[in-house]
Amino acid sequence: MVTRQAQLLAGHPAIVDGATTLDFEALAAKVDQAGRALIALGIGKGDRVAIWAPNMWEWIVCALAIHTVGGVMVPVNTRYKGIEAAYLLERSRAKLLFTVTGFLDVDYVTLLRAADPELPDLTDIVVLRGEAPAGTASFAELLARADEVPAAAARERAASVDPGDLADILFTSGTTGKPKGAMCSHEQNLRVFDQW
Repeated sequence: MVTRQAQLLAGHPAIVDGATTLDFEALAAKVDQAGRALIALGIGKGDRVAIWAPNMWEWIVCALAIHTVGGVMVPVNTRYKGIEAAYLLERSRAKLLFTVTGFLDVDYVTLLRAADPELPDLTDIVVLRGEAPAGTASFAELLARADEVPAAAARERAASVDPGDLADILFTSGTTGKPKGAMCSHEQNLRVFDQW
């Protein structure tokens, strides 16, 4: 879908986020770069990747890259405290977390670490915006890893994603108990988008 939109809407703005504007071609290029970086990091089909960040262009690029490489996106509410985010990361078995430091004066890495969770599956934390504390990587550092993976490998991975493959795990609010993960496939998401 990203590649097709880049062809159909070349030159048209896809994302406007403050001073950053990405047209559909630039968005597709960023998604490809982030996808190749995810492959270099070892993200495979079915691996869970969480995003704990506000609405911003990096969020969109990461979400689309996760889907492109066959990963499963797990969005985390920006209002969550560290222990709440840790629960979602643990339950989903997230391997990678995209997050930010300094959003509304909140440092999500510090919140998570203060909860002192046991997250054996979480191997990497990438900071999309803000300072990248020790033990994390910046988004720029992750994107630099894209050069380790040829474009053909990323295209092959994208072609291997089937409509019935899991795309997202969306957790309920947890108002009547612990949050539960609703699993959505690529086909289901595209059908909803089409109907919308």
